[in-house]
Amino acid sequence: MKIKELSQTCIHAWNALRSFFLRPARRKRFIRLVLKKEHKHRLAVFLVFGIVFLAVMFVFFHAISSHVQSVSQVSALAERVEFEVTQPRLAAIPVRQMRIATGDPALDGNCIDGLILPVLNANVIYGRVGYGPLSIRIGPPDADQPNAIAGVFEPESNGKVLSLKGSAYIETDASCARNSAQVQSSADLVTSIPLPLPIWGKAKIGSEFKGMKSSDPEPTLLLSGQIRVSARAIELPPQFLEMRATLYPVTTLDLPVGSRLEAFAASKNSSSLDNDGTTFLSNWWGTAYVDSEKPALNIELATDTPKLALYRPNRHEPDVIEASHLNQVFEDPNLVKLYKLFGVFALAAAISGWSLKAFERSPDVPNKDADNK
Repeated sequence: MKIKELSQTCIHAWNALRSFFLRPARRKRFIRLVLKKEHKHRLAVFLVFGIVFLAVMFVFFHAISSHVQSVSQVSALAERVEFEVTQPRLAAIPVRQMRIATGDPALDGNCIDGLILPVLNANVIYGRVGYGPLSIRIGPPDADQPNAIAGVFEPESNGKVLSLKGSAYIETDASCARNSAQVQSSADLVTSIPLPLPIWGKAKIGSEFKGMKSSDPEPTLLLSGQIRVSARAIELPPQFLEMRATLYPVTTLDLPVGSRLEAFAASKNSSSLDNDGTTFLSNWWGTAYVDSEKPALNIELATDTPKLALYRPNRHEPDVIEASHLNQVFEDPNLVKLYKLFGVFALAAAISGWSLKAFERSPDVPNKDADNK
């Protein structure tokens, strides 16, 4: 019985829709009913109110900040990650069973175990092609100058701290493991795996897609990855409403193979001026590590850069990834709570007005019982 009633309801609804779209007279009657004079006035008021509300919201957010505060988390499998050091101590690189090539004769060609501390603004590149060895390149900030210092090496044993003159190239070497005093048994291969590598500075993941120039390939490709963008909600008083600043998800994107991800920069400088005149400097932090069961490097990075640029093959202009003010207006959980609160108040006011009109008695309406008498 219920199935029969449901089918009849569907048939009636279909007939009503068909008559509305196929019969111009009914369609015009409906439009005239909706667009009566008083309805036109209400629609115009709602439209103007909505435009003014959105304009005020955008002006308010632009007055607070030129960009939405956001955090982006990147998980990628890439052959190359590069960064410019902004905090040397936080970018200290642990090396174990690796061979170094540098301009200092005391270190050149030797196996090293210890800690490498790059200098400020040094360029660091981690690379690994397929299942091959891990490589680390450290370039000094003033590479054109002779005897430029790229960093310092602190040996694991109590030895003298040595400077890295010029560019330094470090690579894992099996012969260093055989000569090391830390050689493990065949059942324990922990020390044969390189330690996690820190990243702190202005980073780039991947490089331009290039053809092979020799049988010894350079690490370039971003193989796969994902980026999750979150934005910071606006903190609103009073405190008892619990509208505190928190992170909310904006979007999740897959990174295409052969692309390059970095901070978006309209000029040569990646820094930008905020509305209060302060300089915003893009920063990345995270780690890159070797998984013996996977090719290339596993990269886990986060950044508070408001705009990211994704360069893809066959395109000259980047795809910009950012949390916009429009996302903030419609997706900020604190603002959504505020909209709901205003909606409840408006609904309560509307119900109160309808109730008063329904129960009030107009004095102009004649009493039918008196007329019958």
